[in-house]
Amino acid sequence: MSMQVITRKISQLVLTVALVASLTTPSKAVDIKVATINSNKIIQSYPKAQKLMQDLAKAEADLNKKIVEKKAALEKAKNENKTQTELQMMAEQMRLEIEPEAKKLEADSNKRSEEIETSIKQAIDAVAKENKYDLILTEEAVLYGGTDVTDLVLKKLGTK
Repeated sequence: MSMQVITRKISQLVLTVALVASLTTPSKAVDIKVATINSNKIIQSYPKAQKLMQDLAKAEADLNKKIVEKKAALEKAKNENKTQTELQMMAEQMRLEIEPEAKKLEADSNKRSEEIETSIKQAIDAVAKENKYDLILTEEAVLYGGTDVTDLVLKKLGTK
């Protein structure tokens, strides 16, 4: 899962929380304490997210290397005038070897991404409660106003 996907998911999560919070707030005129976070900075500064990106890049590179090797073996077999049936069997064997690895990589990526998203959300929630913020939105969602609490969230995550 790419950094952009994780950032987009966190942005969506923060906006959803903000929407729910605004719907549960009484409609009388009250001062709402609003904060913002820079989700890109959080992802880039959070060691667990960086490790996930590095691990995924390595695993994808390893998988792509296997695919290239298998394709080269298939091309070699074609050049050796293997029968169409033999080539089809080789291709099917390749698929049977590569597909489970790709699915495992995707499942691992999704699981680890969810864990990272959960820990970031917990840090955001803790900052909101401790500092009595009514709303915390991503910077991308706010044109004006709000206090940047990105560093407080990073501190909760143990990065500062």
